Order: sequence, then structure tokens, then C-alpha cells
Amino acid sequence: MITIIILLGIYIFCSETYISYELDYQINAMIKNHDIKEMKKVSDNKKIYLFLVHLNKNDSCKNTSDYQGGDKNIYLYGTEIKGKAIGVDMKKENNFYWKVDKLYFTER
Repeated sequence: MITIIILLGIYIFCSETYISYELDYQINAMIKNHDIKEMKKVSDNKKIYLFLVHLNKNDSCKNTSDYQGGDKNIYLYGTEIKGKAIGVDMKKENNFYWKVDKLYFTER
């Protein structure tokens, strides 16, 4: 029983760390590749879309938060890009993969 509890704790810690890693990786790849189609898809509104489109290919996520809330299929995170606070919704695609679903400006 103790082994199961330990393994469950490791799984929860690793999965939250993995989701933060995926968030950074996916957003940074989108910026680096200047993937306008993906930028439009994940932008909550025109203001965030225009911000993303005008980023330099060397800009990246910084200070990404831990899990901030949500439900079983959408987890909420925060990150910073070029000094701007950005909210990120991560969507559960299947048991092992999470994808950036929506980006939006947030207040600090």
C-alpha cells in the first residue's frame, strides 16, 4: 500500500512538471518557428494574436507557474513573454499529452 501511495505521488509531481515543460516547449517552438497559423489558433483575441505575431524569434517563456487551477481536462497556468503576463490554458488531449489551448493577457 505504501508503494502505491509513493508511486501515485511521483506520478502527480511528474505530470505537473511535464505539463509546465510542454507549455514552455510548445509556446517557444511556436515563437521560434513563427507559426502564424498556430498563433491564431491559440489566441483568445486579436490583441494577444498581434502580440505573438510581432515577437522576435528569440523571445521565449519565462517564470512559468505551477498548476493554478482548472478542471480535469483544462489546466490553467501563467507565464511571461517579453515582460507581459500571459495566461495559458492547457488542454488534455489524452492520458499522456497536454496541448496549449488558449493564450490571453492577465493582470499581475
